[in-house]
Amino acid sequence: MPEMKDPLTGLDRYEGFLKKLEEEITKMDDCRIAIIYTDIKHFKYINDTYGYQRGDDLLKEFVHLLTVNNAHMLCAARVYSDNIVMAVRMTEGRANSDLRDIVYRKNIELENKLHDMFLDRKLKLCSGISIISKDDRRLDAETAVSNANLARKVAKELDEDCCVLFDRQMMEGIKKEVEITSYIPTAIENGEFKVYYQPKIETNTLRIIGAEALVRWQKPDGKFIYPDEFIPVIERSGQIVDVDYYVYREVFKFLRKRLDEGQKVVPISMNVSRVHLNKMGILEYVKSLFEEYKIPSELVEFELTESIYINNTENALQLVEGLHAMGTKVSMDDFGSGYSSLNLLSRLPIDILKLDRVFLKESHLQENDKIIISCVIDMARRLRITSLCEGVETLEQSDYLAQIGCEIQQGYYFSKPIPQIDFEQFVNDSLQTQAMA
Repeated sequence: MPEMKDPLTGLDRYEGFLKKLEEEITKMDDCRIAIIYTDIKHFKYINDTYGYQRGDDLLKEFVHLLTVNNAHMLCAARVYSDNIVMAVRMTEGRANSDLRDIVYRKNIELENKLHDMFLDRKLKLCSGISIISKDDRRLDAETAVSNANLARKVAKELDEDCCVLFDRQMMEGIKKEVEITSYIPTAIENGEFKVYYQPKIETNTLRIIGAEALVRWQKPDGKFIYPDEFIPVIERSGQIVDVDYYVYREVFKFLRKRLDEGQKVVPISMNVSRVHLNKMGILEYVKSLFEEYKIPSELVEFELTESIYINNTENALQLVEGLHAMGTKVSMDDFGSGYSSLNLLSRLPIDILKLDRVFLKESHLQENDKIIISCVIDMARRLRITSLCEGVETLEQSDYLAQIGCEIQQGYYFSKPIPQIDFEQFVNDSLQTQAMA
């Protein structure tokens, strides 16, 4: 007979929990049952840094604090790792939002106790809550837990308020995500993803010296789905890899076409999603593109965001070294957009530092903004890293960047991202103007 309790925490196993919850749902009267699904943010960091024994001790203490003297708890289980789900009977007359506030305050209280016990301020609890009322009797236990888990995943994306109440709007979001992810293979096959190019301008000469390839999704009816609507979705599903590969191939084809026509070309940079670092198949794929299209390596660059370097440093380093071995340049994109880790700059062999548009958030630069930007540009120069600032929208910004020695600029002041045919004309016109100068 299988063990019905989790040996580490003493909680029910998930299958036993679901059975108990089903029984509670069938006999509920006017009360409501709340499903609270919680995990510990950065729990993997504890295991990796202090060892699994320390992680087990933390988990046992967390469960003890969560369940001890909890008179309203009906049942609880360890789903896996640090994921804990519990069902509690809600007090009559209490609003759903009140319960969310109670769970939030309880989480803060538990966090403080865990911080004191384990001396680590990284620990943070993320909870999702779903409510079952008498009108939801047909809602099975597994669906109720799934709803709470979805709310937990939403909570985990938040920096501050890591406690979220499930609502129907989330379900609509799920339906939309399913629609997007199920259609991606068809969209790729139909060529609905278009590569747009945003020029990069050399500060000293104001000539085009490169461009960034950006993906746009245009449906057969001509309507566009904006990147912020589908990029996060396909990153979560892992399909960003297929879309990135499609973009890479389109860029290589474009460069090959220009070379075969005897046209001038500029280096094109392409973005690398964090998902690529999970399996590292990107190196083999890029290598195959070089072999197929015979593109000079100096015409291809890759951009990894600052957060990728920070969250997966070892794999990022391996990827940079692999791309360098093929002769391509690599940049750190979105530098300064989050929690900059300056010590990484001395360790990672990057070629280009792209300052995030957050540095140019105001069209009129404030004195403090100028000080920060100039210090970053000076730091890059001292580290022998090329500096590029994106988000340039005004002449004042462009002139200031020239004054402090920023080498490359990118932004709407020069050009928005444009379709391939328009970009070709932009390159031809720019090169013609240079030749006449």
